Amino acid sequence: MKITLVVSAIATAMVATVIPSFGQTATPAMLNVVHYRVKVDHIQEFEEVEKQIAGSYKKASPTDQFRVVYRGTVGNTMDFEVLTPMSKFADRDGENPYNKIATEQERLTRTARLGQYLENVQTTIEKTLPDLGISTPGAPFPPAYIHLIRIRAKSGSADEFSAVVKNELIPALKKADVKTIVARRTMLGGVGDFYFAEGFQKWAEMDAPENLPKIMGQEAFRKMEDKLNQIVTLREDTVLRYQADLSYYPGAPTTSSK
Repeated sequence: MKITLVVSAIATAMVATVIPSFGQTATPAMLNVVHYRVKVDHIQEFEEVEKQIAGSYKKASPTDQFRVVYRGTVGNTMDFEVLTPMSKFADRDGENPYNKIATEQERLTRTARLGQYLENVQTTIEKTLPDLGISTPGAPFPPAYIHLIRIRAKSGSADEFSAVVKNELIPALKKADVKTIVARRTMLGGVGDFYFAEGFQKWAEMDAPENLPKIMGQEAFRKMEDKLNQIVTLREDTVLRYQADLSYYPGAPTTSSK
């Protein structure tokens, strides 16, 4: 697939990701991401349990933890992603922060219930990549929707891909007045793909025209395209909707987008 689509997708109405801008909380070095696929006839029950878990976080507030939940919209409506922060791998040697805000009985009951509602669970640990993103103070978080773009670079080309994004694409996007891009890369639990997230409040923002060729100049844009086309072997797009009732984040909206 031509990388034009990658560039266009990243360039339209970026505000934040399935990985957020963390407006009130410092951006963590890593994220623990749990990918749930829920049985089609158990969405309501799954959401009830997730709401209980979010309630435990809210009762413990203020806390330096957060828990952000998004649900797929087009083509993946049974999929949920739950993001929590990590500072280093050693965090996993210590006690799970959730243990401090929920009783053992609550945790056992919720885990048992979730096991009945799920088709699949995958956990990944992902590194945030500030050099490949844009952070603008005051950008709204969490966005009502996120357009998550998954990119797989050819073996041995990750550094080259990162350099093109950092040195050519990101400066152009800043000139295009893109407010926030959050990038991350899978470290454990997956292939090592890159993820770029754009946030938007209304679907109409996805119709924004592509303007990078004008900003960069046609020739510079074409050269960047050529470089990326030689590196990228897979591109996948998903749109997810923020689930406020299932999430905990200081200062976040209290209702989910419909």
